[in-house]
Amino acid sequence: MNEPAYPFNLWHDPWIRVTRLDGQSATLSIAETLAQAARLAALADPSPLVVGGSHRLLVAILQALYAPPDLGALAELLERGQFAERELDAFGKEYGPRFALFHPTTPFMQTGDVPLDGWQKPAKGQKHAWGEAKPITYLCPEVPTATNRTLYHHVRDEDHLFCPACCARGLITIPAFVMSGGSGNRPSINGEPPIYIFPVGHTLFYSLACSLVTLGFIPSTADPDRAEYTAWNQHNVIGKSQEVSAVGYLESLTFPARRIRLYPQVKATRCTHCGQQTPISVSSMLFEMGHWLSKSGPVWDDPFVALRKPRGKDKADGEPRPVRLEAGKALWREYSTLLLGKPDKSVLRPKVLQQLGKLIDDYGVLQDNDILRFRCTSIRNPPGKAIVDEWLDEALDAPPALLNDDAAAYLIEQALKQADEVRFVLESSFDHHFRPARDRGGQKAELARFKTVRARMTTNYWAALAPRFRQFIYNLSDEAQREEVEREWINHLIREGLQQFQAAAEQAGSQSEALRARVEADAEARRRLYGKRKEWLGE
Repeated sequence: MNEPAYPFNLWHDPWIRVTRLDGQSATLSIAETLAQAARLAALADPSPLVVGGSHRLLVAILQALYAPPDLGALAELLERGQFAERELDAFGKEYGPRFALFHPTTPFMQTGDVPLDGWQKPAKGQKHAWGEAKPITYLCPEVPTATNRTLYHHVRDEDHLFCPACCARGLITIPAFVMSGGSGNRPSINGEPPIYIFPVGHTLFYSLACSLVTLGFIPSTADPDRAEYTAWNQHNVIGKSQEVSAVGYLESLTFPARRIRLYPQVKATRCTHCGQQTPISVSSMLFEMGHWLSKSGPVWDDPFVALRKPRGKDKADGEPRPVRLEAGKALWREYSTLLLGKPDKSVLRPKVLQQLGKLIDDYGVLQDNDILRFRCTSIRNPPGKAIVDEWLDEALDAPPALLNDDAAAYLIEQALKQADEVRFVLESSFDHHFRPARDRGGQKAELARFKTVRARMTTNYWAALAPRFRQFIYNLSDEAQREEVEREWINHLIREGLQQFQAAAEQAGSQSEALRARVEADAEARRRLYGKRKEWLGE
């Protein structure tokens, strides 16, 4: 292979931001990150999408390197406590050149049939052979691009100059997080970005090793004939708007959902994204629709994604769909969906969690007093638009025993349902007593005010429950105390619900009619809430 004219190689050059065990930050290459994984605490980046994309890329490399055939092999790797440098060095010697970011013909995770100077405008009267160049900011959803503007962010697209490291960070987010939007642009292999769940251990080694999947947990829709296909050994051309019907597992982790070619230039400057000095910068690139998974086949069952059968009008379809971020819904309210699944298979937790549960049961890789942590990452966009409405980067904790405890899973599901029933009582009681009088003017303004108060009441209610729910989860580990734990949770729901309801009712005013409505509303809310308490506790 020809040597790249613009040297930057993701295997050898630093671009991954990490945190060491002593809390110090560092930027490392792929080779350094994997070799030092046992001495690193975690991946760290301002963008959760970069963390998620980096995690999946590193897992793809390790999956190709180790390919654990069964749980025993994975347990042995966990027991070893580190990735062997000898194995990493051998991998680097064989595949390291394929990680070159600006290679003339085999650029990493890009199409190699477009020249590095493809950004140059054609001569007058000639048509551009490679398509219109796009600003480099299309790689980063957090940076305003084209018509997707952020107030007071006054930087023109052509003024952005990214360093190679920032280009690499943006590039690896595409397979998991690219959204639909624009003419003909489809999302990636999992559709619109779902909630990705990544195991988090006390070291980066543990986080990555727990993310490897054995043969029994490879996606059922993965094509075994494409098991060896990866971004570093595939054909070097990404087809434009190409439908694919078969995908291998390694291939899915670096799925080429966009046809990209970075256009570098030797220009010493300061990166407009990270602020670092760089001798090579990128302002534009080819960025158009790449591969997309045919809809005629089954849904891709990604090991890092929970699946849920359709509800409501889509129920007849029956095909499970990835669990996605819902507007205004706190992550902990999806706890049983994401971590525990459902016995009736209406919800399937991610395969990495299913596998971890069996590792705990069969090989005792964790002690009961350990706490499992899972980092949850996602973005949400309006249907068909590449505009980010909401970002998610949170963690859910679980005692190891809970992953395989059906009784605890039932109690958690009941607790979440009870919390939602209290929410319904609060909102319906508020609506019944606080609304504008029909024979008075200004009804719309008054109604809008009451809706705002009610929405704030609901938001405050869920926010106040979050820390209590976390404690509820921990307390369930003690089977002997579960009845008391359940009673305490129910009592807390009633107290918190009444407190938030009364705080909202006080905003109705202090005139005689408002005072009467407040008294009547409080009486109704109390009656209904204590009726729920009596029902749940069997009193």
